[in-house]
Amino acid sequence: MYHFVYLLLPFQILFSNVTVTLSEHNLDKILRKQETFFSNSKPDVKLNEKEMTRKAKDIIGAYEDYLSSNPDDINALILYGKFLRKVGQGDYAIEFFIRADDLNPRIAVVKQQIANYLIENNQPVEAFPYIVLTVELEPQRSVYHYDLGNFLYLFSNELVDSNILSEKSVMSLMHKSFKQASLLEPENIDIQLRYAQSFFDFTDSNKTEALEVWSSLEKKFDKKSKLEQEYIKLCQAKTLIKLERRNEAINIIKTITSEKLGKTKNVILQECMNSRNKNDLKKPSKNIQNKQSNIEPDFKNYLPEDPQLERLKLLTNKLIENKMLENLRIDAIKAVYNQSGEIQIQITKSP
Repeated sequence: MYHFVYLLLPFQILFSNVTVTLSEHNLDKILRKQETFFSNSKPDVKLNEKEMTRKAKDIIGAYEDYLSSNPDDINALILYGKFLRKVGQGDYAIEFFIRADDLNPRIAVVKQQIANYLIENNQPVEAFPYIVLTVELEPQRSVYHYDLGNFLYLFSNELVDSNILSEKSVMSLMHKSFKQASLLEPENIDIQLRYAQSFFDFTDSNKTEALEVWSSLEKKFDKKSKLEQEYIKLCQAKTLIKLERRNEAINIIKTITSEKLGKTKNVILQECMNSRNKNDLKKPSKNIQNKQSNIEPDFKNYLPEDPQLERLKLLTNKLIENKMLENLRIDAIKAVYNQSGEIQIQITKSP
């Protein structure tokens, strides 16, 4: 009865020790179609809209058919949601992320996708608990710590105004989020650089540690452009000023020759002069080098209190009510290229 299935499976699967179900095989076929579809967004490989639309209908139809037979396949729900989001259909995508979250509320990537949707719809305060939960659910993923740090930096005012966190707590958590991301991915220059920059964002950060981080970055940037290397040096100088080591800072500033950094160079030099004048009138604090927050990076301390968790539950229910799951009209799909050359799908919902 089931012999025909084996004729459909790839040769490698038939003779491997891995057990692959028919549903997994069907989902893999959809993913291959999807990969081919997105390869057409490359500048040198573009299809006409008619052909793109045909392929888009094929993929959406395949997902719809698959999920009609496997409605509780969380992996498929997430993949379909990501596909719809990528082609500009976030309002449809959220429906599948909500369904996945309902089936299993402990998947970090689902929380991330729901948070992204809320942020894009100008609801950052509502997105906050979802962002925090990604870190709680997968603490070893640097990307979630990095995203949390960026979120806190961008939406600090909204969180403070809503009495979710104090201004100091927001900046402390932001700084420590970037630090944790840097510890988990020490070779990622972008993450290391953002962690170093966060010492300037959080005024109570340890300035001695900041200097060590910038010095470490200078070594990692040794093969970068002159502009990038001199940017690091200016940040070192700025940190030395905070440590009241002005002569060292001035010596570094004098070595900066990049024209693009000229304005920044002058600003930091002026900051150094102003710092010297202020300290002629006031003695420096003895503990300035070790000044730091005594709040440890225990993210559980930052989880919203029970009323906020209840708010998250109510928000999810509201999203479910507003986004009643319904089938897409395959005949109303049109695929187009946007101005960036990316494939986007236009869909008309069923009446």
